[in-house]
Amino acid sequence: MQVKQQEDSSAGFRITLSTPSLPPSLAHSDSPHSLSFTADLLSRSVTDFVAAVREAQKQAVQATSATDSHGWLVPYLDLASAREDGSADRKGPTTRRRMHDVRWDRVGAAYSARAKATDDSALANGSPARSFDPTDTGSEYTEGERVAIERWIVDRLREREEEFVKKEEIRIWCGTFNVNDKQPKNGGADIQAWVDSSGGADLLVFGFQELDLSTEAMLRYTPYREEVWRKAIDEALERQEGVSYARVHSRQLVGALILIYIRSDVKDHVGDVTSASLATGLMGLMANKGAVGVRLRRRRWKDTPLTFVNSHLAAFVPNVAQRNAQFRDTAAQLLFPFASYEERDAWTPNLKPDAPRPLGEGWSVWESDVLVWMGDLNYRLELPREEVERMIAAEQYDLLLQFDQLEAQKKHGLAFDDFEESAISFAPTFKFDVGTDTYDTSEKQRVPSWTDRILYLSTRAAAVRVARYLSHPEVVLSDHKPVSATLQLSVYEVSTHDRDKVRHEIVSKLHSFAGGTSPEVKLEPGPSVDFERVELDTPTSLEVELVFATWAFAPKDGSSSLTPPWLSVSPTSGLILPSSRQRITFTVKVTPDIAGTLSFPTPESPHNDLSELLVISLRGRDLFLAISVKEWVPTVFGASLDCLARLHEPVRTASIEQRRRIGVAAAGSVEDEDGIEKSAVPEVLHRLVSFLGEYALDVPGLFVTSGELELTRLVRDCLDTGDAFPLDKLLPSCALSQGPETSAIRSDEPEDKQHLLDAVSALDQLESDIGAISLSSPTLPSTFASAPPELVSSPSRTSTPADTSSTLADESDSAERYMGLHSVADCLLRFLESLQEPVVGGEAYERALRCENRDEAYAVVQSLEETHANVLLYVVAFLRIAIKQATTPAEQAARPDRFAIVFSSVLLRPSSKSAGHSASGKPLEPASVPRRKKQFLAWLLEG
Repeated sequence: MQVKQQEDSSAGFRITLSTPSLPPSLAHSDSPHSLSFTADLLSRSVTDFVAAVREAQKQAVQATSATDSHGWLVPYLDLASAREDGSADRKGPTTRRRMHDVRWDRVGAAYSARAKATDDSALANGSPARSFDPTDTGSEYTEGERVAIERWIVDRLREREEEFVKKEEIRIWCGTFNVNDKQPKNGGADIQAWVDSSGGADLLVFGFQELDLSTEAMLRYTPYREEVWRKAIDEALERQEGVSYARVHSRQLVGALILIYIRSDVKDHVGDVTSASLATGLMGLMANKGAVGVRLRRRRWKDTPLTFVNSHLAAFVPNVAQRNAQFRDTAAQLLFPFASYEERDAWTPNLKPDAPRPLGEGWSVWESDVLVWMGDLNYRLELPREEVERMIAAEQYDLLLQFDQLEAQKKHGLAFDDFEESAISFAPTFKFDVGTDTYDTSEKQRVPSWTDRILYLSTRAAAVRVARYLSHPEVVLSDHKPVSATLQLSVYEVSTHDRDKVRHEIVSKLHSFAGGTSPEVKLEPGPSVDFERVELDTPTSLEVELVFATWAFAPKDGSSSLTPPWLSVSPTSGLILPSSRQRITFTVKVTPDIAGTLSFPTPESPHNDLSELLVISLRGRDLFLAISVKEWVPTVFGASLDCLARLHEPVRTASIEQRRRIGVAAAGSVEDEDGIEKSAVPEVLHRLVSFLGEYALDVPGLFVTSGELELTRLVRDCLDTGDAFPLDKLLPSCALSQGPETSAIRSDEPEDKQHLLDAVSALDQLESDIGAISLSSPTLPSTFASAPPELVSSPSRTSTPADTSSTLADESDSAERYMGLHSVADCLLRFLESLQEPVVGGEAYERALRCENRDEAYAVVQSLEETHANVLLYVVAFLRIAIKQATTPAEQAARPDRFAIVFSSVLLRPSSKSAGHSASGKPLEPASVPRRKKQFLAWLLEG
């Protein structure tokens, strides 16, 4: 029902009551006409009547689906049905209130919102969701209770989706190309390879940037370039055999163009295509930068709206913040007009329900089932060009991506947060000399970067699968290389009639939960959950069951969290109907950030033991459930360097009293009366470095090839127990015979193995040297004098090919052969990363990021606490040796950058001692942090 008010010259006020306007498919010849009458503007009866009608209208909308032509009658029909069987006399008021309390707009929004990666939470709008009792007629439901009911209904709807949802798999090909004001030649033959990668996909989406850079194009629209490129794409598609396409839509904004094609045999499956554009150039008005987008749905895919945005963001390395702002502006302002008979309802998919909606009538970019955002996003690599080119030549794309500005913005939630992107396995796509595969040789010498990207966001987890993500270096038309992605996704058709039938059945089941007394509540097997033995990073789960209850976990007084960080619960709230049970799973997983305080406890430690009392809240009463871990298996991972330097036996053989004394001494909370001696570097670090120095110095791909998780855990267990490393599992079968890890290389080994013994001797000597270093001295040694000449030039480097093939350094062998050694290297990195306080943290971390030369870097080392400085120098010395032991010139050239990148990420980290602000008070651009960390360590690695 619609209510309209307008002034009337004769009576002062006119009221018109009418049904909402209906699309032709729902219109009937007997539709009621509008009813109008006039009255005095100030009449109390009129104002009361209007207020009552508006309230009834509001309740009807809340209680029913917006797609129902007469859905506002449902509450009254339900009430009439209840009166027929006499139930209304018993609980009539409750029945009506229930329908009003079930907010179908919120149920629909929750059902259609993007599924989060987290488990269900009992916190709603910052408040814990209380339990509820649908039979209680004494008071209205609280907000938390309504949230719980709505969530329960959503879960039941998803369980029965197959009753009202039809699914179909389709393939969508998306391509982006910055054409640099160039035009295609020979009927699109020069872009044929890019177009052919579409591989017969159902839908093709072409995005172009810098289509037209002329001054005239900036001032007024001209379709010439769009027509040229449309014709080239048409001709390239016509040359494909066995498939044909029809162009559906296009939209241009000066240099940005988006073209949509659909395979001819499925062209009737798509309709309601709308488009929009937004200029984001100078002052938000110039269209040299901007975005164009297309939204489509209807027919076979009517309930899966798809949105595609083609964007060109600000150029130049420093303009990260401007790029972020342009992305946010586009997301907030791009508005797609409603197609005919379209309207927004509660069941419209929404990728970000909390995002503000653009002004005006239409769809936002987030009101989609799948959003694909592509284009020249212009995010750059924060590294010098020579380093980038060296990594490109070695195809070390994973390392390069650590310096990618877009990855940094996503990580910090500054732009494209939650968006996904397939793994990049191709070289940077910008900037090339036109007509070649050579990166920019002009005076500007642009740093190669992945400026051209394709990202996506979906409402359903794993709904989008990327079959291929490619660049096309054979296309040399522009200074960019085109990029393409083939997406496989599920599209849906929803029967609203069947969905409404299912939801009414669900609510009827909810209403059957009747009774005037509180339900019987049981915890099975009992009111406590005891975990026998828990180890680091090893999830352990137990279950209990609730019987006949409506329930929710509640945080303790003064806490906003339901559980401590080491404990997770799923689910955290729910509704149990009669004759049903609720299984609750408790999972204990101790991570390194709390493992240290468990292994070396102190009176001040927040996590001295693993025990917790949880509260299960029910209306009128609470249940208490005790969670406890009987045995924590101590580990060196997650401990502080000060604790580990005082540990002189395996951590698992040390008694709890010994570990407590070490923890107290390291914390400095009491005077260390016993004077526990500190090693220069922890013994566990010495074991790892010695083993790698003995066996792995010349293994190709050291510290960039991932190890096997089981082998890494085996090495960790050896560090904790003191057991010897199992050489039969960690070394290649042809390497060395089984024996004690510290004596496997003997002085009578052949000459090609002698350099390994020399390396171990040098590292042993280094440990003694480090202990003698005075951090107050004006200079620190840049090399350790005890390193023998063989470390620089080993006889094995001049061995014959036959001899070389028998060494560990044979680069032709696969990574699998050295998987055990890679696992030890992986364990070293995990150990350093797990330290309770990083090697370089606190204020030293902030200073390290601002170093401008090698002297400043060494000044930071001098400022470190003694154990931290020793560990840093020890690791750096080992890495210097490893650099010199590379078997080939290419490997030796690659290792400095590789080691600096990998180890800077684990040695330099912000810590709990950091104030959260930079030393100068001016925050650094997040994208520059990886480069600054890498440069700091690179200065230390210089010989």
